[in-house]
Amino acid sequence: MSIGRVGHMGAVAVAAVAVVTLIFEAWIGPFPVELFRFPLNVLTMALWLLALGYLYRNRTTSTTAQLLLSREATYLSLFILATTGIALGLELRPSTDAWPVVIGLLFVLSHTVLVVLRGWRNSNGIRWRFTITHLGLLLALGAGFWGAPDREQLRVAATSEPTNEAFTMSGVLKTLPYDIALADSRIELSATGSPMLYEATIRVEGQNHTLRVNHPYDRTIVEKIYLISFGTTTTGERYAIIEIVREPWQWITASGIVMLIAGAVLLFARGPRRKYNDDNQ
Repeated sequence: MSIGRVGHMGAVAVAAVAVVTLIFEAWIGPFPVELFRFPLNVLTMALWLLALGYLYRNRTTSTTAQLLLSREATYLSLFILATTGIALGLELRPSTDAWPVVIGLLFVLSHTVLVVLRGWRNSNGIRWRFTITHLGLLLALGAGFWGAPDREQLRVAATSEPTNEAFTMSGVLKTLPYDIALADSRIELSATGSPMLYEATIRVEGQNHTLRVNHPYDRTIVEKIYLISFGTTTTGERYAIIEIVREPWQWITASGIVMLIAGAVLLFARGPRRKYNDDNQ
């Protein structure tokens, strides 16, 4: 199949998928991320990888594999990453549960997997720089994508009385495996009366930990506890709104970022490749 024909078919396929995802977004609503919690997300990921392996083995006859391995697929992947990153960074639509984002990131990941399978080695052996860099990208993006259903964001109204009751962002009650209590709090105001500093000392698992806005307590490698705000009950007692964020796949994301940095350093250290003729050797 010619390159031009692959590019034309790819454009048609992208347009068709874009229309379908927009229809899903309008009629069905946000993608049901919560339905793919562990272990369903891991099972789905395994089936997806098996399907990509099958496509790669049949890449010479598979139109889908040729489309995913084409140069146009690379350009489209870069465009998706750039536009999605800008939109999410500016907290604009689309959100992470929007159908276009889910389908777009799945396309990027599929393209990256096939590129890694095709280029991880050549006649000279393993291409370490290429492999480390692309695997790092795959791990960083893949953990965020497949691990999104397992991410938890809970809120607790902490007072001087210990509590293990937390609520999801949709108001569902969750029981924590530990108690949280507000041991102390401090608010500093500016000359105009606006708050300059929020600080709370919470007691978790028998120990005190000081929280400030954007300075969380790392309870574990996958769980952070943030201070959100303060309030006052009807009896005049102060309480703190605490947010608990659990990201079980975070260590995979961190590993991918480390690999990306290592690959970039190796590429920089190698420098530009130079070809010499026999007279210059």
